[in-house]
Amino acid sequence: MHVTLAFLGETLDDRLPDVTAAVETAASRVTAFDVELDRSGRFPPNGRPRVVWLGIGAGAPNLLALGEHVRAELGRRTIRFDNKPLRAHVTIGRVREDVDVVDARAIAASVEAMRLPHLRFRADRVVVFESRLSPRGPKYTPRATVSLRVGAGS
Repeated sequence: MHVTLAFLGETLDDRLPDVTAAVETAASRVTAFDVELDRSGRFPPNGRPRVVWLGIGAGAPNLLALGEHVRAELGRRTIRFDNKPLRAHVTIGRVREDVDVVDARAIAASVEAMRLPHLRFRADRVVVFESRLSPRGPKYTPRATVSLRVGAGS
């Protein structure tokens, strides 16, 4: 389970030290914090669903600030990334493009009916992942891990 703070796309291996340095600088500004997953939803919100997600309530402002720090540091190092607005969510599923109308409606109805138990975790690190797409879905490989600050109340 992860929250994407910045999607880099195709990035050469020789840029990994710069990406890691950007994450280290950003992480040094943020103290570990609790995150609560408090709702479900889908993208797009109407029509055929493409992505099913869990939304972040408590901790969302911290997460957004961390994401902005990461993006700013990537920019300072001229590392390109997808600059779409950061949405505080955890993707739990992707819907195949060839899903038929009946299944698409069933998925949409299931997401709308979903009720979450109390789901909470501690965000205490940032992981730089490499993702490789395959017919079976993406494979994520951690390339670097950077801890957030430990502070009062952590």
